[in-house]
Amino acid sequence: MTEKLKDIKETASDAVEIIRELGSPDVQESLEKIREVAKTGREIIESLKDPAMVTNIENMRKMVESIDSTSARLEKITMEMKNSGILDEARETIKSAKNTIISVGAGGGNMGETVDVIKEMLRSISGLVDELKLTVASSKKDGVIHNAEEAIRETRTALTELK
Repeated sequence: MTEKLKDIKETASDAVEIIRELGSPDVQESLEKIREVAKTGREIIESLKDPAMVTNIENMRKMVESIDSTSARLEKITMEMKNSGILDEARETIKSAKNTIISVGAGGGNMGETVDVIKEMLRSISGLVDELKLTVASSKKDGVIHNAEEAIRETRTALTELK
């Protein structure tokens, strides 16, 4: 029985000590800061529930998806152009034209040969232009240009929704 009374006395003493510490200015200041942080957290959560905020978050999500989609399409367009060989042909045509201009500028050579080289260069450029026309026509239907137009349209829509 004395043992139980001793335990009760110690427990009551410990409780009094805890209550004294809770009343100290430092603990009160800490509890006030915790209350302010909790209040701010509640306000943030409430503001996130606001319909305008929900709409803004949804618009940002759509914009990010649109940018991701546009990025993927641009990457696909780049790969299609590289794989089609158009860039390589254009580069070769430019080199050929440059070499022809240099050889004509060097003067004195066989004029007939220079004319033949210029004719060949013009045929090559004409062939490249024809191939570009076919590629653009095909691309407008379901290829690179179609993909680019779709990407631009989606991005425009996302930006319009943001406004």
